[in-house]
Amino acid sequence: MGHFDRFATDIAAYSPLDIMLADIAVRIQLSPTDYALAIQHYNAIAEWIDNKDSPLHGLVELFYTQGGFLIGATIARHSTDDEFDIDGVSQLALQASIDPEQALSLLHQSIARERGSRYYDKVERKTRCSTVNYDKMHLDVTPAVRIAGRDHASLIFHSKPEEPSEPKLSLHANPFGFAQWFKAMTPPDPSFGRFFEKRSLDYARARAHQRFLEQKAETVPVPDQMPAYQKSMAVISLQLEKRWRNLGYDRRHPKLRRPPSVLVSYYNARHANQTRTLADELIHQVGAKIVIFEAAVRENRRVQEFNPACEYRKDELTDRWPATAHDQRVFLDELVNFSTKLHHLKRGAPLDIMQEILSDLFGEKPTGAAIEQQVRQRVSDRNSGVSLFVPRTAAVPPLGTMAAPAIARAAPRNTFFGD
Repeated sequence: MGHFDRFATDIAAYSPLDIMLADIAVRIQLSPTDYALAIQHYNAIAEWIDNKDSPLHGLVELFYTQGGFLIGATIARHSTDDEFDIDGVSQLALQASIDPEQALSLLHQSIARERGSRYYDKVERKTRCSTVNYDKMHLDVTPAVRIAGRDHASLIFHSKPEEPSEPKLSLHANPFGFAQWFKAMTPPDPSFGRFFEKRSLDYARARAHQRFLEQKAETVPVPDQMPAYQKSMAVISLQLEKRWRNLGYDRRHPKLRRPPSVLVSYYNARHANQTRTLADELIHQVGAKIVIFEAAVRENRRVQEFNPACEYRKDELTDRWPATAHDQRVFLDELVNFSTKLHHLKRGAPLDIMQEILSDLFGEKPTGAAIEQQVRQRVSDRNSGVSLFVPRTAAVPPLGTMAAPAIARAAPRNTFFGD
């Protein structure tokens, strides 16, 4: 079977809703420019912490990523910009018995240095890390001390010196092990991989062409051949869920701590590999979380989950969220609303209604561009008399009634960051 035949078979299995969700997911990925920027800052910080003028010179054993970058689930955080976070772990040759405040202070001093130095005005001390603030991204660096005899299992530290009554803690953690477990639980499906790759490549080429038109000879178009985006539906669902969570809490609960990404990732991995399309995967993952949180609310207890890659339930994923019953109730209510809207989309709706719902869930910029592409595809299909899928929604409104496409960016290639 040829490449086009395989693609035609793959895309025929997906509804217009699946295609629009995939197109939105493509548009909330990191752009190649942002990805290159992340690598640049990541490598610079790693070298800075260990250079000859650093308090930690010669003590940095390993510097590695954790979280979304490690599992390929990083997204732009907000609806109004392309800001994103990356998380790094600095494994240090220190005693496991070190005072938590000392470990955190040493790392912070190794980044901040003296007034006027490169990062002095960019770094902010947190309770478990130091955050370096750049123009479009934040790099969180967590100090860790490896536990002897255990690969990547470490102690991380918690200290809040401005509140002396809050206890200082040394906590077990294994983010690398969690990422390996997550990847094993969410293997890519070849059919979905080809489908998502095609949406990614189409978008990358269109974006490259737009830049070429805007910048003439100053811009070189993206090459036709790009690495495959072999991400599972569970990972793409996770990215869409993170985007929905970020926008929902920004708009409706700006003062509340959000459910941590690692917890959402854990639930997605636990419930992966049970559906056949992206829309069904997203509905399934949201529904699975509703069941978990409804049970917790009903039984008047808070959810408690642990890193499956850390022995003896020592790495708790829920140690800081939910802090109260209210936290759980808010998240459950948001999940139920999310599920209701997804089921509405699944049943079928006119494109203008789909755009309204998807914009509310994932933001106007990526949704507007995805809807516009869907309309143009349908017009092209109608004019050519050939379509790779049968539309399941109501009649398409005229092009003039649709939102103009926002300028978004292409997804990054596969690398050791996992994205």
